[in-house]
Amino acid sequence: MSSAQRFLLGLALGTAAAAITWIVTGTAELALALGLTVLFLVWLGKFILDELL
Repeated sequence: MSSAQRFLLGLALGTAAAAITWIVTGTAELALALGLTVLFLVWLGKFILDELL
């Protein structure tokens, strides 16, 4: 999976996580923080896993 594909997957999953969080809690700041966290963890997950394994 290329870096661009991983970024787009992270963007989609981060957006979904943010939307669900916003619907459930109604807090935009929490939704933004969670969405960005998911985005970066998916996008950089390959590098994080390489370092851990």
